[in-house]
Amino acid sequence: MKKLNALPLVFMILFSVFTTLHIALSTTDNSLEVKVIVTYAIPSTDDSMTNSHYELLTYHSYSTINYYINSKNTYGFSSAAVVSTITTSVDTWDKETSYQVFSYKGTATRVAGKRDGYNVISWGKYSAGVIAVTMSWVSGGQTLEVDCMMNTRFKWSLTGEAGKMDVQNIMTHELGHFCGLKDLYNDADYWLTMYGYSNYGLTYARTLGLGDINGLKAVYGA
Repeated sequence: MKKLNALPLVFMILFSVFTTLHIALSTTDNSLEVKVIVTYAIPSTDDSMTNSHYELLTYHSYSTINYYINSKNTYGFSSAAVVSTITTSVDTWDKETSYQVFSYKGTATRVAGKRDGYNVISWGKYSAGVIAVTMSWVSGGQTLEVDCMMNTRFKWSLTGEAGKMDVQNIMTHELGHFCGLKDLYNDADYWLTMYGYSNYGLTYARTLGLGDINGLKAVYGA
């Protein structure tokens, strides 16, 4: 698989109590701190259940993340379908540890990106080339608040359609940041959920690999 057409997930730190993780197009200059890409051969078959690699952020939440979903969208998705898809992504992580990482508190009209004491997942217009952005307010290694915004500049799908970003695929990756996991950029990690690239129509990141699970357990225990 050629990397030329892939959309990299880029990691940016603003060196303050506000940290942003997001997905961006490689052709767009967003003045970000881009990690150096180390090129390996992408495994031809899914080896995610034997690849134990993970990397952790320097911060995470030390209590259950109470989160809200703003299901408002321009794609014709029902609120119930959006909530079901995102909570499925959440459960994909939560079921792998006995610690309750997340607790869904219902729908909301609040939008992601504002420090308001609410952990919100929503759609919203963001910088060109950025698929989705996870924004964390942190202090002393502890997450105080975390939001995620899916960029309305892209087309979205709930069913893995070609030419559209799959909500469950992208959100499962983004929720890994909520859990304290960092992007992986080596080609050898292609099949892991926390691999730092995505593209239209991909759905494989909906399920976790061994490294993703190991990273989660390194933060929250088995």
